[in-house]
Amino acid sequence: MAGQLKSSNISNLSVLQSPVISNGSYICLILSKRPSSGCIFKKVKSFGLTSQVMLNFHRAVIESVLVFSITVWFGSITQKETLRLNRVVKTASRIIGRDLPSVEILYQQRLLGRATLISQDSSHPAHDLFEPLPSSRRLRSTKTRTNRFSTSVFPLAVQARSKQK
Repeated sequence: MAGQLKSSNISNLSVLQSPVISNGSYICLILSKRPSSGCIFKKVKSFGLTSQVMLNFHRAVIESVLVFSITVWFGSITQKETLRLNRVVKTASRIIGRDLPSVEILYQQRLLGRATLISQDSSHPAHDLFEPLPSSRRLRSTKTRTNRFSTSVFPLAVQARSKQK
């Protein structure tokens, strides 16, 4: 197909919204840059910066790459890929000298934030998916037939929002 990029042609850490690039290839793309991110932290630490400055650097550079569109792809990745992503966070945590939130915690925070925004915006196309049950304590779950849809953004967001209430 003309006009589409294969994941092997991408040389930086950006994500393109293309059906050719799968979740697994994005994670491999992130993890292929992992050794260089450790070197970046060691170089930044060699300047004698405080741990707060290094934490800000981590949030601005590394964490922003890890959580870019995390609500879309995290629900369908394997446990092995989750462990590999958490290894990146642990490496940065050791170098900085502070505890950093795991990828799962970052995902839950982003997912709840996205679900809250959608449920409050009546003009959003997915607003109707956040329908409360008659008891109004929980939200009605979306019926899914395939595992692929049950691990997609909206069913997981409805479940997370129901647990929050």
